Amino acid sequence: MKSRLITKATLLLSARLNDTSDAPRPLSLSEYHQLAQSLDALGLTLAALLRTDAKTVLRPYPGADRILRLLRRVADVDFLLDHWDRLGIWVLGEREPEFPARLRQRLKTACLPLLFGAGPRDTLDQGGLCVVGSRDSPAESHSFAQAVGARAGSEGLVVISSDMRGIDREVISATLASGGRVICVLSDSLEKAVASKRYREALATGRVSLVTPFTPDIRFAVANAMRANRYQYGLSDAAIVVETRQSGGIWSGADENRKHRWVPAFVRTGANVAAGNSALLHLGLLPITLQDIEQSASLAQLLIERATSPSSPSPARRERPDLYAIFLSELVLLDEAIACSEDSVARHFGIELLQARTWLARARDGVAASGALSAQAVSS
Repeated sequence: MKSRLITKATLLLSARLNDTSDAPRPLSLSEYHQLAQSLDALGLTLAALLRTDAKTVLRPYPGADRILRLLRRVADVDFLLDHWDRLGIWVLGEREPEFPARLRQRLKTACLPLLFGAGPRDTLDQGGLCVVGSRDSPAESHSFAQAVGARAGSEGLVVISSDMRGIDREVISATLASGGRVICVLSDSLEKAVASKRYREALATGRVSLVTPFTPDIRFAVANAMRANRYQYGLSDAAIVVETRQSGGIWSGADENRKHRWVPAFVRTGANVAAGNSALLHLGLLPITLQDIEQSASLAQLLIERATSPSSPSPARRERPDLYAIFLSELVLLDEAIACSEDSVARHFGIELLQARTWLARARDGVAASGALSAQAVSS
């Protein structure tokens, strides 16, 4: 009962409801964490804010009036909780004991206050294999994703991915088809997902958990998709990047995991790989091929052995990546309109104009000697 009150208080403080224009603004992520930590210091939980003496509890806290106004939205929250319950949707506050501990530990203050979901939630803290990839990927990547999903499903290894078209849906479908379990992290409408024919049988049999840190009726937004990526890594034990460009959500998620060292990560190598895959390999991700997947006696054991092998480069022993080589490999793939403009190249790679100008000049100088780059691609 106490944990349910924690969730209710978290909703009141953090969620955007059907508010009027003059309604108080919900707490930001940093404001939420500051308030929760202040209550921790008093030996209290967020449930204390639902008591009749909440005004006294909040007296020393800045912005107490705004918080008290947010807490008055009880009728709206009760209506939503009933509505979600009828749809089979549950909700957990980040401060509840049942909230996945690995999310709280890994994401820390980047962890959003609420987690919504459908399907089993008692397995969310038991790990699994995160598999991600771009929407538009070559046939080789789709074959790889299907092979990973089939092996994971047959071995009882939970696959964690998203509902995005392309590689993510491919690996989830292959896992479910082989009798396995999946955790699907959504960046938009959970309400639509629970009604989707795609997950109906798996939800009924308890083989899929749909989760999202966003309210169940939210529409797609790029920023939310980027945030959801870290939840896939946060829930997993290991990750495989099947296909990625050197920008966008898949790349940023892989790079964030690399920087925080949440889980060991692999990247597909072999035939017809994207420049982003090669760049991640340069940055220290571990290589894995379709042949590795198909010939391994155990997918889980393969990943464990590769990740713990003495020959696997640790962050301390990895050489600095050749950033110019990564730049060059992507440059040759750009449209002429982008590659011909120093400003466009700087924006595409997210680098300073001076750095773009320097590397483009270096590329032009190397054209005659190596023939590695067409003169058209590097002309200014």
